[in-house]
Amino acid sequence: MKRARAVHLVEQMLHRLDGDSGWPLGLVQQVWLFGSFARGATEPHDVDVAVRFDRDERMKQAVIQSLISGRGNPYAPLRRALAGTSRGLQFQFEDQDREQLQAEGVAMLPLWRRGDTFQQGLAVLHGIAEDPTAGRAERDDMIDAFADLDRYIPRTVRAELIAWQQQGSITISQVSLPDAPEDTALLADPEMRWAVGRRWKSDSPLRRAALAGLAYLHDLGAELDDIDLSGERLPTPGRMAGHRSEALWWINWKWHGYSCIPRCVAGGNAWLEVIQPTRTRPLSGLVVRPGPNATASRDGGIGGQ
Repeated sequence: MKRARAVHLVEQMLHRLDGDSGWPLGLVQQVWLFGSFARGATEPHDVDVAVRFDRDERMKQAVIQSLISGRGNPYAPLRRALAGTSRGLQFQFEDQDREQLQAEGVAMLPLWRRGDTFQQGLAVLHGIAEDPTAGRAERDDMIDAFADLDRYIPRTVRAELIAWQQQGSITISQVSLPDAPEDTALLADPEMRWAVGRRWKSDSPLRRAALAGLAYLHDLGAELDDIDLSGERLPTPGRMAGHRSEALWWINWKWHGYSCIPRCVAGGNAWLEVIQPTRTRPLSGLVVRPGPNATASRDGGIGGQ
């Protein structure tokens, strides 16, 4: 995007911080800028923003419920409060990830902290000198499979996935995930329709991701009996009749339980991670398969220990 547009987005964010002390903006304690925009790029891809905020009881409960249900992003209300509906701001809400970036030499420009005025924030923003040579920084922990998806994959996760691949524990490839048709045969069985309807509303992006993932794995030859869908096995006719087996395929999102990937795929076929499920935009995923040294993971030598 043009730098003027990026500056405008940050100005709007500062306006919101200055004019609203209610929940959740009242939790925000400090904001930093980093990345190409903070270095003065004339056409940054987006604006990287790190946020430190207090985790009150309401926020803690939102995080717990998100983890338990696997639904939604617990920080979505905070993101909406800061950015509105704009998509040009990319937020880093986890303190440990921000500290890891700083430890790796990523410069964090303090933009605003609780008690600052709007004008003080503007002074910092407008004090960033434009630099036509300041393109996007070379990204560490990157491979071709992460292209255009890296912003949705935490850096620590990228680093572990790459390490596992280099060790031969896994292989990683990026795939497109077409939507399952409305009359998909995957839901022909009443128990399957009930199970999907129980977990997700009809317009849920997670329902869309689940059905697209099931259709993709089914096309690869996966039996529904053998699929773990976001932490739950499917109520297929075979399983309802008493057939039991270990999962061989996994569908997941938001990187829940990703640390067990090497051990899972070592004893199965593939892990499909749906990246950033949405209601309308095209869906993409990462398919993780066993690597040449996968048996070491199954025996406890790599990952999932």
